Amino acid sequence: MQLSQETLRLLNAFAMRTRRSFYGIRQGSHRSQRRGHGVEFADYRNYELGDNPRYIDWNLFARSDKLLVKRYLEEENVALYIVIDGSRSMTHPSLRAKWDLACHVAAFASYIGLASQDPVTISVLGGPHSPRFWSGKAFGPLSSFLSKAGESLISPDVRDINVPEEARRAATRVSFPGICMVISDFLLPLADVAATIAAFRARNMEVHAVQVLGESDLELEPTFDALTVSDSETGEVRGVALDSGTQEHYSGLLSDHIARVREHCLASQVKFISATASGSPSSVGLDTIRRMGLFV
Repeated sequence: MQLSQETLRLLNAFAMRTRRSFYGIRQGSHRSQRRGHGVEFADYRNYELGDNPRYIDWNLFARSDKLLVKRYLEEENVALYIVIDGSRSMTHPSLRAKWDLACHVAAFASYIGLASQDPVTISVLGGPHSPRFWSGKAFGPLSSFLSKAGESLISPDVRDINVPEEARRAATRVSFPGICMVISDFLLPLADVAATIAAFRARNMEVHAVQVLGESDLELEPTFDALTVSDSETGEVRGVALDSGTQEHYSGLLSDHIARVREHCLASQVKFISATASGSPSSVGLDTIRRMGLFV
């Protein structure tokens, strides 16, 4: 995936922000749970034999006759895990716009993370899993991974997958707690959505849910009085008579489902946003990144 100079300029203005601190793998730009000899003062502890005298608060010793050592907040990196739904409703050729948007959001988030020296890992549910990518130089191989994943999955004959089970399998690959972005259309039973999100929350991850929808998800085809539709997940075929009442009923069901997914995420302390794959995937992807609240 080639990023334009304008896109790079916009992405370089972002930095990843976490709601809580994590233990990192290497030194980075995020506040860590560790206490050490960083920049920002955290608290005191009693002096112990072998401590460096330079960290003793001598002014406090003069006032209280107590040897106390200053502790500071360490800054370390934070692991970013990006999970992309590779089920039929995301990878069918007729729904390619959803997959393209999902990959753009994943690529933009990865670029921001890598630029901050945060390790990035991508898991495609039902598809390949990437190695851990480090530093900005790894963006090329990461883009290549996303492109090859799409080539292997975009097919009318793609197999069905059990999304929650694939999510649990992907979660076992988590080595260090960190940020997890789950990118999906979430057009699943609510119980499956809950199980998918729970798989990563159980690994002590800060989870962000990004829903990507295609225009065909929002409205039924209006140019026919009746048509045959096929469920992209199960393959079930049904005849549908189209009129204004059918469209209204469908829109109501979809809105209700999205509202329940949003409510579940809110109750689970998961940030949820929804985006529609209309227009340029680059511009919609950038707007999605802005609205996530994870990148500032």
